[in-house]
Amino acid sequence: MSCPPAPVTPTDRGVYVHFPYCEKKCPYCDFNSHAVAHDDGAYADAILAELAGRAHELGPGAVRSIFFGGGTPSLWDPPQVGRVIAAVEATFGFSEAPEITLEANPGTVVPDRFKAYVAHGVNRFSIGAQSFTDRELVSLGRIHGADQAHRAVAAALDTGARVSLDLMYGLPGQSWADVARSVERATALEPHHISAYTLTIEPDTALGRRTRLGLFTPMEDDDQAGLIHDVTAALAAAGYQRYEISNYAREGFEAVHNSLYWTGGPYLGLGAGAHSYAPAPDLSAAVRRENVKAPETYLQAALAGDFTPRSQEDLDRWGVVADRLWVGLRPRWGVDVEALAEQSGLGASLLEALLPALEGLAGRGLVARHGPRWAPTAEGFLFADLIARTLLDAVPAGP
Repeated sequence: MSCPPAPVTPTDRGVYVHFPYCEKKCPYCDFNSHAVAHDDGAYADAILAELAGRAHELGPGAVRSIFFGGGTPSLWDPPQVGRVIAAVEATFGFSEAPEITLEANPGTVVPDRFKAYVAHGVNRFSIGAQSFTDRELVSLGRIHGADQAHRAVAAALDTGARVSLDLMYGLPGQSWADVARSVERATALEPHHISAYTLTIEPDTALGRRTRLGLFTPMEDDDQAGLIHDVTAALAAAGYQRYEISNYAREGFEAVHNSLYWTGGPYLGLGAGAHSYAPAPDLSAAVRRENVKAPETYLQAALAGDFTPRSQEDLDRWGVVADRLWVGLRPRWGVDVEALAEQSGLGASLLEALLPALEGLAGRGLVARHGPRWAPTAEGFLFADLIARTLLDAVPAGP
């Protein structure tokens, strides 16, 4: 597997905006989403208040990306989304060709709505198709059907924006023939990017509770691994190269915002339950924080000028390096360990700790060395958690 350069650098910066409202909570969803009434204008007011109050945490300089996640941001009135985009630009400025992504549920959008988002500054859509088989969508608790998903992707592409679509597979009893139908319909639409995830059972979800009660039996890991191999091969044949564990793109269309996460860059999270990460330029420290999750509590606090986080973690130099390693071995461009040692000021002590662990993983065929960079192999993508644990165990807890 080749080791191309990342589409971002660790100095690129992003803004994440969380919209916590949705029409229906999916049984597998572990995100901060709530099927409750909301006021689009008031929520935008709260976001703008938080942006004004916390912009200093990201510091001066242009941003490379904005990502509207949820929840279901495609429920948000397009002019209100435009207000947020304009405020971010006025606050930080944009780097050349910024990526501005909005997640969309096929059951909530029509062609004119996609056009309205583009008119207000969105230039990339991430569409939660999940499947192109109706019975699978019903089992996943989705509010849309397969034809709606097809029409939504086509309508988004017609706007000229970049389009990514999500697929979910690994459902109990699902065969490769079942998955192949969705992959074929997805690639026939020719989106720029595809995120293909196996179904994960999170404990605090409706599906997690059903699993504990014996009412739902997940697919075995080995069977899921077989499907991952087949999905990856089918997407590659259609021109979508795997560049991260669950992400595939046509050349040059990798997700900028998510790539920023994987390279350890700074980002400001706005909205209910949003996360932020702010590393020092010399990697001597970093602050990770999470906003208050309950939408009404967040709304009232933000409008009152109270941005107290739900939680905050202060990392030391070794903690920042551990973070870089944990996320950096997820994408195919991996980590330049020598540059990380130099930038962090840890030098030989970091290399002495890491190189034996990396060489051991290479001996098992899970990572490969490309000059100063270490990157996951095709097999390594299946064992990302093992790679992360091995490297984190090798990094001392402190200086």
